[in-house]
Amino acid sequence: MKSLFHSVILASSTLLVFSFVSCKEKKNSNEYYTPREITAATDVPKYNLKLNRIDLECFGVHDIIAVDSMIVAITSNKESMIQVFDYSGNPIAMLSPSGRAGNEFLQVHYTDQNTVIDGDRYLYVGDFESLYLYNISGSIRNGANLKPQKLMEMPDYRDRASSFNILFRNDGSYFQYTGVTYNEIEIPGEALAVNPDGSLSLKDGYRMPEFEFNPPTYKLIKPDGSTTQFDIYPQLPDFKNPRRAHNLYHSTVRLSNDGRKVVVVDAYQDRMTFIDLEAGDMFGVRCPDFVDFAKYADDDDFSSKVVEGVWQVVTYGKHIYVLYDHNTVFEEDEEEKPIDPSIRVFNWDGEFIADLIPDAPIDNFFIDDKTGKLIATDDDEQFYIADITSLTRNFAK
Repeated sequence: MKSLFHSVILASSTLLVFSFVSCKEKKNSNEYYTPREITAATDVPKYNLKLNRIDLECFGVHDIIAVDSMIVAITSNKESMIQVFDYSGNPIAMLSPSGRAGNEFLQVHYTDQNTVIDGDRYLYVGDFESLYLYNISGSIRNGANLKPQKLMEMPDYRDRASSFNILFRNDGSYFQYTGVTYNEIEIPGEALAVNPDGSLSLKDGYRMPEFEFNPPTYKLIKPDGSTTQFDIYPQLPDFKNPRRAHNLYHSTVRLSNDGRKVVVVDAYQDRMTFIDLEAGDMFGVRCPDFVDFAKYADDDDFSSKVVEGVWQVVTYGKHIYVLYDHNTVFEEDEEEKPIDPSIRVFNWDGEFIADLIPDAPIDNFFIDDKTGKLIATDDDEQFYIADITSLTRNFAK
């Protein structure tokens, strides 16, 4: 999935894309990207990826993690929001019922990082308001959640952002990605009328205040509070209806194993940004289906130009694996075509080096760093497994 909020974004972005209209003023699209932009190769080797089904029943899955020869499924099941299985599908632990006790979460989502501390595996997870470090190894041994370590509270503006994520580094700093945000709208009480059914509407003579939309931000925040900001999109195109930007500019961010680099993968634009956090350098990679939103904003058939794009991004070894849907928004949401996936492989120099073609319509996956096992799911919540260690030797040189 593109993120925790993927289904929400898709549901609304389709309507927005179909009604996309021209910009008020044409601008040079280069000013929306990094100072250096390169174009990815299109003639990379393709490899078939054979997936084997796992006999595993788990429903309401919105995140999967493959670690230490275990499948960890984060679910919407309030009886057990964290479910753990072995690679044969046998249950290991049913953890984290929804609750308000000190060792419980009302809801839980994986924030795309895990680590090992004193031999135990920890997951970075979030709930409605905070981010935590959760000892899943200890919780499995205990048969119930150990109390998680609270790392920080979510900022208030997160609810107004199209997407949001924080990636922690070993030196105590963290990288914070905030999608397109909008200002809070306050409507004075005297402007509201109470309808017979109890709902509210604006009285005659009053107008809804205009939303102001701000570009995504990408920041490295150090332990002393100092901040370095990376301006990938210094400004947004001057859309006639600026609300489009809130959904179209959606990215997935991942941190390299050494914590030195970040990759920002744009979902619908088919481009990537590589940031060297130590050197302060960054460059963009325009992938084969790159779409310049400003350039195509006047196109009445814009929805056929925009790809569904990125569903998941995983770092494994020295490479970045991007689960990519080749359908356009129109094909998938209007014509209801099934997902057309491949897993694109990039190195940290931004080179597109291989394309893996799975034999099942998967929409989420993870790779176990220790075993090289790829675990995937499809829209029907069928689980799959593949050993990619021999396959990666073809391009891991």
